[in-house]
Amino acid sequence: MKRAFRIALAALVPILSIGCGSGTESGTGATGGSPATGGTTSTGGSNATGGTTGNTGGSAGRTTGTGGTNTTGTGGVAGRAGAGGAAGDANAGGRGGAGAGSGGGAGTTTGAGGHGGASSTGGASGAAGGRGGGGGAATGGTAGTGAYNPCPTNGDPCTILPLGDSITHGYASTDDGGYRSQLFKLIVAANQKVTFTGSLTNGPTQVSGQTFPRSHEGHDGWTIDPGFSTYGSGGISSLVPSPAFNGKPHIVLLHIGTNDTGFKDSANMSTRLEALLDKIAQASPSSLIVLAQITPLGYTNTALTAYNAKIPGIVQAHAAKGQHIIGVDMSKMPVPADIGSDNVHPNDQGYAYMAGIWYAAIKNVLPK
Repeated sequence: MKRAFRIALAALVPILSIGCGSGTESGTGATGGSPATGGTTSTGGSNATGGTTGNTGGSAGRTTGTGGTNTTGTGGVAGRAGAGGAAGDANAGGRGGAGAGSGGGAGTTTGAGGHGGASSTGGASGAAGGRGGGGGAATGGTAGTGAYNPCPTNGDPCTILPLGDSITHGYASTDDGGYRSQLFKLIVAANQKVTFTGSLTNGPTQVSGQTFPRSHEGHDGWTIDPGFSTYGSGGISSLVPSPAFNGKPHIVLLHIGTNDTGFKDSANMSTRLEALLDKIAQASPSSLIVLAQITPLGYTNTALTAYNAKIPGIVQAHAAKGQHIIGVDMSKMPVPADIGSDNVHPNDQGYAYMAGIWYAAIKNVLPK
C-alpha cells in the first residue's frame, strides 16, 4: 500500500517674559507685573498662561508660572510661561493581518500575511503627534503594504511547484491529477494564468478545454528526508535545489509528512520539516511557500495529530526569519467521506477539497 503526503518627545522650550518696572515707587509696573502703588511694594508679576495642551498624543502644558519677585519701587518680574505640552508620539505602524504572514513592523515593513491568512493587512499611517509649546509635531508611521506577491506582473503565468508525496501526485484519483487538475480548473474559471513545474508528469492532458500542465514533484511513498519510510528510501529534501527548483517556481505548494507518521522517528518529523523549509528558502528565497497541515487518515494517528499541531507555530517562526511562508489547513477534510478505501489517499471529492483550500490561499496573487 502506498502512503502519501498530507498534507519628539519634543523638547520643552520655556518661553520667558521679563517685566521691567520704573525705578521709583510711583513708577509703572513692568510687563507682567501690576503697577507699583505709592512706594509700597509692587505686586508681583501675573502668572503666565501654561502651554497649550498638545494635539493628538500631546500631554498638557505645565501648570501656571510662579509670580514675580517683589522689589520695592520696581515692578515684579513676570512669571515664566508654562511649558508647552510634549509632542505626541506617532502611532505605530499597523501590524499584519491574521494568518499566514507576519505583520508589518513599526509601519515601515511589508506585512506578510499572517502568515493563517493568505494576505496580511498593512498598518495604517500613524497620526501626527500633538504640538506642545515649543515642541514640533511627531511624524506618523508609514503605512504597511499588502501581502507578498511572488508572481509576475507582466502578463506571464505564475509558476507553481506541487511538492510532496503520492497525495501531490494525485494517487487514487480518477484522472491521476489529484488536487492539481482540480486546482487548475478553479484557476481557469477565474481567467488566471499559471503553469506547474517539476520533474514528474501525471494527470490529464486537457482540463476545462485548456492544456493541463502535468508537471509536479509528488513522489509516491516518500518522506521528508530519505530513509524514514518502509516504502522506499526517498525523501523530498533530496530534490532541493535540483531538480525540484530547476523550473524557478514562484509558489511552492508543500504537503508532506503522511509517510513519516507511521515509521521511524515520527517524533522528530517537525524538526526535519523545519530543516526542509530552510533548504527551500535558501534555494529559492523569492518563492512563496504554502505549507499544509496534512490531510487526515481514515484512522487515528497520534503522530500525525501532533505533527499538524506544530505546523502553525513553524509557519510563524519561519516568517519571523524573513521567509515567505503561509500556512493552510487540510486536516479538517471530512472523514470518511473524502478519503478513499485505503484510508490514506483522498478520493476525487477529497482532492477537490484540497484544491479549494490551495486556491483560497493563492488566488489574490495569481495574474490574469
